[in-house]
Parts: sequence; C-alpha cells; structure tokens
Amino acid sequence: MASITNPKLSIERDRKRKTAKIKVTAKIKFTSLELCLMKSCEKAKLFKLKCEIWGDDERFLEVGKNDKLYTIPRVIYFPDSSPSGTETITFTDTVGEGVLDEDKWWRPKDEIFGKLKLTNLLTGLTSSRDTNVVIDKY
Repeated sequence: MASITNPKLSIERDRKRKTAKIKVTAKIKFTSLELCLMKSCEKAKLFKLKCEIWGDDERFLEVGKNDKLYTIPRVIYFPDSSPSGTETITFTDTVGEGVLDEDKWWRPKDEIFGKLKLTNLLTGLTSSRDTNVVIDKY
C-alpha cells in the first residue's frame, strides 16, 4: 500500500483578523505496482487523500480524548495528471481562530496536529499518518 511520509503541519495566525492559516504538507509514495496501475488507468480514481485537524490531549489530562477540530474540504485523488512514484501534496485552508481552540478557556495553549488519511479505492484499505504537534497560544 502507498505510504505517507514527511507529514508536517504549520499554522500562521492573523491576530488582527482572528484567523489561522493551516498548511499540511507530505509526500505520498506509491509502490511500483500502484504506479503502473495509475499510469494504465489515468482517468480512474484509485486513491483518495483527506486531511483532518485534531486537538492533542493525550499528552495531558485526557488520555484518549483527542478531538477532531476540522476537516479541510479539499480531497485529493490519484492518479493526477502526471502520476509519479512520489507525489508532494499540500492542503491549505484559513479558519476562524476559534476553530483551533481545542482546550477552551482553562488552558491558554492549544496542541494541534494534522491527520492524513489515504484510502485505496479498489481495496478499501486505509492508511493514516499524523503530523507534528503545533503548540500555539490563542
């Protein structure tokens, strides 16, 4: 199955506008068989990639209580117009900063990570990978 490598999350806050720009990047590495299939079936949707933003509470008081904060609306399908063994992907979106307020009022810092989910649409198998955790004061 294809693998997700180098997942990274960055968040740029615009305090004046009270918004946050989310950016998640990664590389998707396909096996040689998957690449061959993608090149042979250019118009088929063989893989689907989604990105979610989560609050990381496991390192603190609430073990196992991570909350999904947001799903980036963009979905990436493979093959794209030029299939290759390694694809570089980027998800970006701008949200109101309250969307990323995962701890509410009682802790002034948010611990946020991205979760990439890659689904093989032929087999139904899914693999996921988390990004780094961004700790930010809202």
